[in-house]
Amino acid sequence: MLSRTVILLLVAASAISAQDPRAQVLVIYHSGTGNTEQMAQALAEGARSLEGVEAKLRRFGDETQQELTEADGIALGSPVYMGDVAVEARQAAIRWANDFGLWESRGLQDKAGAVFATGAFPSNGKEITMLSLAQTLWQFGAVLVTPYGSIGASATTARPDPGVDDAEKKIAFDLGRRLAEVAIRMKD
Repeated sequence: MLSRTVILLLVAASAISAQDPRAQVLVIYHSGTGNTEQMAQALAEGARSLEGVEAKLRRFGDETQQELTEADGIALGSPVYMGDVAVEARQAAIRWANDFGLWESRGLQDKAGAVFATGAFPSNGKEITMLSLAQTLWQFGAVLVTPYGSIGASATTARPDPGVDDAEKKIAFDLGRRLAEVAIRMKD
């Protein structure tokens, strides 16, 4: 029979593990029309589909230094503006380096990272936007997690299929789940 002390230790350990998520995923994005936000939500849902994973959504500029440093996985998303990322994404990266000190502290090093983008037309700069977002993660020492066969998740939001369709949301969902899986492995 287990002693009272052993039982209390087991109860305390299970309470602590219930409060401490297996991984924390931070999804940071800019969205002008709501399309990139839909992709961000799908990615966060994918991360949350793993038991014990916590995923937070933040717009660029609303994320905190603590959220960034506590996250095990970080996903960055942007619509294509003039063939590249939204200025809000670039300003955030500069703020992380200068104001948050994450460049010198290496506070984002060895975190799992993923990227996603939306653009109006099939050949509209989504890959360049995702590469710019990936470059941001690489500059901070993060490790890029990709969906099979692509840089990140993307959606074409005008002709021929306006908005974000279910197949594009599924790719974002799957990327979010994979990001969480890799973040857990890296954390362990």
